[in-house]
Amino acid sequence: MSSPVKTIILFLLVLSSILLVTTSSESSLVYTIEKAIVVDIYPPWDTIDNGVAECIVEAVRYAEENNIVLIMRVNSYGGYLDSAFSIGDAIYYSKTPVVAYIENKALSAGTLIILPADYIGLKTGSIIGAMKPVIIDPVTGQVTFVNESKILEPIIGKAKVYAEKRNRNLSLVNEFIVNAKVVSSREAVEWGVGDVEVSDFDEFLSVLNGLKIERGGVVYELRIKSVEGYSCSVRSRFISILSNTYLANILLTIGVLASIFALVSGKIVVLPLAIAFILLGLMATGINPNLISLFFILVGGVLLAVELFVIPGFGIVGITGIILLLLGFALLPMYTPTGIAPSESYVLMLRVFIIGVSVVFGGFFGIVLFKVVQVKRKKPLSYTPIGKKGVATDPMGPGIIGYVKIEGEYWRAVSSEYISPGEEVVVVEMREDGVLVVLKKK
Repeated sequence: MSSPVKTIILFLLVLSSILLVTTSSESSLVYTIEKAIVVDIYPPWDTIDNGVAECIVEAVRYAEENNIVLIMRVNSYGGYLDSAFSIGDAIYYSKTPVVAYIENKALSAGTLIILPADYIGLKTGSIIGAMKPVIIDPVTGQVTFVNESKILEPIIGKAKVYAEKRNRNLSLVNEFIVNAKVVSSREAVEWGVGDVEVSDFDEFLSVLNGLKIERGGVVYELRIKSVEGYSCSVRSRFISILSNTYLANILLTIGVLASIFALVSGKIVVLPLAIAFILLGLMATGINPNLISLFFILVGGVLLAVELFVIPGFGIVGITGIILLLLGFALLPMYTPTGIAPSESYVLMLRVFIIGVSVVFGGFFGIVLFKVVQVKRKKPLSYTPIGKKGVATDPMGPGIIGYVKIEGEYWRAVSSEYISPGEEVVVVEMREDGVLVVLKKK
């Protein structure tokens, strides 16, 4: 072999060695995460509904923006399928590690949302499973299991997509859905749907330290030094409250009856508040809360302006306007798209400002209205000169009517005794509907 050929081969070998070393060093690059946030799906917010889903999605986004690990602490009987899919997708596509801790139970939708988590810890004695979908009659409370393949198969497919990401037991996941199987914490770890069984949350945190998790081609090593709780927004909690089907039925009933009353009695001023009750009741059906928020803000602003500048005084129109403004800004979304839309911090400041102004004006007008009602309820007070002293200006006696001056005012007067002009007298009685006073000498 000639010398030039040997030189070329040697060069290629050296170059390949350099590339291998470089690739090896890049693949071994590990990012350390020292902070975690904990979001609770826990009573009284244990039902997985649209409000909880929005909270978890916001928590995932916050964790991504700050490059920290998200810990979901779950103690839930389950909830709504669409909300569970929203949470599951957010965790599945998260750019930062997400781990789950089962405090007592994660059933039905509660199991579905933890399947895409990078690491699952279960407290000793906790249970998971029972993912078979059901339909609950909101009136009777009757539970009916769903066996229709058009519903089951999409759930099974999505659950397997979540489970495959972390090589979880697909057969057991299928049993969760088809046969509503439930397993204990020990069985979950043994059969490959959980990762570790621990005695409490503190032990789970200690297990996480040193754990390496791969996300999107990046390896993260957990060295958690600080843990903070994540607070869900007022909007998400409000949506959770309104997602309750029983409360929704009550609100719809009140709204419909109030609308009928307003139309029949001609009290049109009540109609905006009745419509507000109807829209709040429809929140449980999945209607977009952003549209309701916009409607409340617009109508509330118009009603408040009408009350302040058109209608004299302050009454039901202004109170309704304040209520709608408060509801509208409570439902105002926190996260807004970039571009021409205002920033999140601007929206937050605007919300605080509007709520503050509404509370101040509402409190002021509430106090004014309370005082007006108090005054109207008081019995009218009439001035009476009984017991007052005066000076006779005319002679008076039995059957003789004259005038007396009392505190600068002249009154028609009579007396059972003779009184001369200039004598000091005292009023003892009122007659003839308050136009004649009876006097006696002082």
